[in-house]
Amino acid sequence: MDVDLLRPGTVPISPDTILWFEFLLDPNLLKKHLSKPNPEPTACELIEEFVSVDTKNVNSKPTSERVVDVDAPPTPPTATTPAPAQFTRKQLALKILALKVAATLHWNLDVFESKLPPQIQQQLMQDLVYMTTDAAFAVPPQEVPVELLQQPQVQFALVLYHRWVVRFPVKAALHAKSNKMSYIHIPGMQLDSAYSPMNQNFEKILRMCDASRMQSIMFLDEILSFYEPTSSTGRKESKKIKVPVMEAFVHLTEDTCDMNHNWNAGDIVISQHELAMQIHFDLCYNYFFYGQHNLAKKHILGCRENSNLLEREIAIYGYGSHKTMPWGEFYYASMTKDEILGYIRALNLGYEVLNEDPTLLQKLQDSIANHYTGIIAVLQADNLAREIPMVHRQVVELDIQGSASSGAFTVARDLLNRVSALNAVRYALEGGLPSTHPEFLNKFKTVGIKFFDLLFWALAPVLTSDLSETDWENLRTFFLHLATSQCRLPIDRIDEYLKKHVGEPAENIRKKLISDENLNIIINDPVNIDDENMDIPRELLIDDWETPDFEYNSVPELEMGKLKKRLIEASTADDVRMCLVKLANMAPQSLLWKLSPSWKPAGELCNALVSLPRGFLQDFGYVVSGAARSRAEAGCARVALSLLSVLEGEARSQLGAGNDPNLYRLCRHLSWEVLFLQINVMLSEWPHHRLNLTALANKCKACIAAVNAGDGVVPRPQIIEACWICLVNACEWEGVGVTTGPGEIAAALCAACFELQRGKATRKFPRPLWDYALSIYSNGATGPVKRSAGGLPTHSRDVDRASTEARNAFNAFLSTLREPLAVSVMLSLLARIHNFLVDDSSLELVVEYTNLWPSNLSNMNNYNAKFVLESLTDLLERSLKLYPYNTSWLRLYGDVEMVEGRWGAALRRYLCGAAAGSWLFQKRAPDEPGVMRRAARCCQALAAPTQAAALCQLPDDPDYTTAFKCLAEKTGNAADAMDAYYGCIWDGTLLEVAVALHARRGEGGRRARAVRAAGALELNANNSDDIQREAAAIRRGRLLRALTNQYVA
Repeated sequence: MDVDLLRPGTVPISPDTILWFEFLLDPNLLKKHLSKPNPEPTACELIEEFVSVDTKNVNSKPTSERVVDVDAPPTPPTATTPAPAQFTRKQLALKILALKVAATLHWNLDVFESKLPPQIQQQLMQDLVYMTTDAAFAVPPQEVPVELLQQPQVQFALVLYHRWVVRFPVKAALHAKSNKMSYIHIPGMQLDSAYSPMNQNFEKILRMCDASRMQSIMFLDEILSFYEPTSSTGRKESKKIKVPVMEAFVHLTEDTCDMNHNWNAGDIVISQHELAMQIHFDLCYNYFFYGQHNLAKKHILGCRENSNLLEREIAIYGYGSHKTMPWGEFYYASMTKDEILGYIRALNLGYEVLNEDPTLLQKLQDSIANHYTGIIAVLQADNLAREIPMVHRQVVELDIQGSASSGAFTVARDLLNRVSALNAVRYALEGGLPSTHPEFLNKFKTVGIKFFDLLFWALAPVLTSDLSETDWENLRTFFLHLATSQCRLPIDRIDEYLKKHVGEPAENIRKKLISDENLNIIINDPVNIDDENMDIPRELLIDDWETPDFEYNSVPELEMGKLKKRLIEASTADDVRMCLVKLANMAPQSLLWKLSPSWKPAGELCNALVSLPRGFLQDFGYVVSGAARSRAEAGCARVALSLLSVLEGEARSQLGAGNDPNLYRLCRHLSWEVLFLQINVMLSEWPHHRLNLTALANKCKACIAAVNAGDGVVPRPQIIEACWICLVNACEWEGVGVTTGPGEIAAALCAACFELQRGKATRKFPRPLWDYALSIYSNGATGPVKRSAGGLPTHSRDVDRASTEARNAFNAFLSTLREPLAVSVMLSLLARIHNFLVDDSSLELVVEYTNLWPSNLSNMNNYNAKFVLESLTDLLERSLKLYPYNTSWLRLYGDVEMVEGRWGAALRRYLCGAAAGSWLFQKRAPDEPGVMRRAARCCQALAAPTQAAALCQLPDDPDYTTAFKCLAEKTGNAADAMDAYYGCIWDGTLLEVAVALHARRGEGGRRARAVRAAGALELNANNSDDIQREAAAIRRGRLLRALTNQYVA
């Protein structure tokens, strides 16, 4: 039935087809059509057509204006009463036709909710109120005058309307759960007719019903209090309520201008018990959905009570042609008896009201609600009755396991194992196999033999019950598979377990479960033999495979060779000590420390050990210190430290209270070498080194002070430099003086860090560090440069080699920095030097603390920017491995990548820094405007102009110049998704420019997307600042997360 069929040129329609306007012309045609056995179109299709046909006319007023938006700002009060809505005669005639059809359906909300779209339902309910109140209200108000409420037809309409308000949110939620929204448009499917957010007014209707829920409940409660008898009234006869019939709604004719309905037409009346029964049921339906179970119980009991009163009344007076309760054929009520009983059972009222024992599934749910109290008895009973679906039992087992592991509440220690055993029995009775239940087999591996005992405990009640032949066959198959699995079960003790849990009938039950023949085969199978009783050949148990008749004589030279080999391969101090003791007894005069050329003690240790008298300490010290040095060079600083610490302890124990100068000198050098290894351990295992930095820093200060002690025993330069590095990373910067020897750069960095800790008023420029860094990157001598005959400068090879070595030493020092402030100071120093040398504001490196350094640099041609950038990149790479979420360093790394022309890598660094500093774009980072300007520049270089234009919104002052230039790019020059990013733009100016550009190019689809994005309600310029900020924040996060997924992930 479609009005488009009347247009010229279409296919001729069938003579039996009835068009909608024919019902307006012939008042009897509607009744005649609906009286057919299977009318086509159906009653609900007619309602939908009558209500919605006028909206298809483009000149008509949209009916969505009657959908109240509860989120809209309140209308200011006026002194006059608002005029009722004005409908055309055509609209009124169509509404009357729709209500006539609804009357033939006995005002059944179940039919309306299942067959009509939400908007049609709402309009139908509002139209009923509109007609019954003589056009007083197009939308039912919050308060109805008492004189109107006393009219039966008005009361009937308002009860039906408020029942619909109470039921609609529940129906919508249940429909959303049972019907997943399709992502593929199916031809012919009406997306607007579903309980779906895709419906134009669905969200408004749902919000309106949610907001009016309590008001509707209060109205229905007042109706119940009016109709339901109380003990004080003593009323015996029930009131009768007249139901509007088809004839009550009078057709409009060409001679009538006003509606004149006949509310006395028809003779259909219902009892107050039927009305109260339906209202109670709807309120229970609503309360049950919202989890208000006490109120739901109250109303389902009221529904049950009125049902009994109605049944008693029907038994006396009848109900039309019925003498019993006509479930499903009431004039008004639409629920069924099973639905009432279902809610009674669901609310745990079955035993009180129906005298029914709860089912095992109900007992299971009660046990879960009471923290699994009595769960074992329920599962045991279900193993006999097998009523609970297996999936519910498995879910309970997983819940208990999760609750026990998370500590949500305390359960018995073996509760989980017992539940698993009971579930395994039920699984076996249903024909399951152990191999298809891996969780069950894992129990044997984790719990052990005790679970086998629990399995027979769970199986005992089942074995003594009346089992069918199929059950015995399933159990036999289950146990045969279990006995032949790799779980190492004590199957030979099956009689013992059955005797324990079953008692006297154990032998007969065991023969039914596993026959004697099968049991003997399983027990005697070599696979099931215990490893402890296995006969293993003697040759496999010993390592002495010498020929029995051969007399073995030891050769001292061979034994000494074996010991020397073990000494060279020794990895611990104890192994070295044992080998040295044995070798010293066999060859006392042998110089054992000369066995391996790899034993080279570090620094002055070699001279200190050689000066010792010949003996154990000399060999032990030489071997252990040499092994420690080789381990340290291999990167095993922790192993080297353990070796050298043992040697230091040995040397100090021999020194004791003596005054041997050689031993004293050895102990001093050993303590410094141990300190050097401790510093290396700290650097290699930072920040999880487990060392006391304060104590280590004090040792370093003492070591540095020993250089000027004047006792002739000084540490080697590498140790001095390591001590300075330790002071830098341990934040021991105060009181450190500037030095010119080893550790000069570290001492200068300590002074610079200390200056940063002081206030700006007293801060001094750290010139030593600045001068040292400049000298590293200088191209050579500052004097006159010799030139060849061709005019090219010539440098001495020694000068180039010296500058390379100095730069490598400086980079090695940078690789030892671990403290964030020290790293930031060096990064700011290198960035400052690079900015001077490049002298391009668009390529400027931005990082904190650059104001610590001078604002100008002379003789810039004497320095190499390439080497500065290499050092900066290496330091950033190492530091970000330790502190990957430092936003300042990530931005600086992005600047470095952009300077070198790696636009994709630069954009990735910028996005990582922005994500780290904004909780994945949940808030705005402080440096976001500057970062996003550079990110937009990267997008431009990557041929992604729309992304760049979207990023131009992020600064406080949008960069319209760049954004307009990006939007004006030709389509062929763009490599991004273009119009897919319009949903991420919130700036109205940019969207307007995009619309104009697409219109100029004739790109209709892209223009439509831009128009749709610009027409979003939240982007309206008249909205409040909060709404606009929220819309911008949502789109900003969407944009940055999309870019992160593309360039980072």
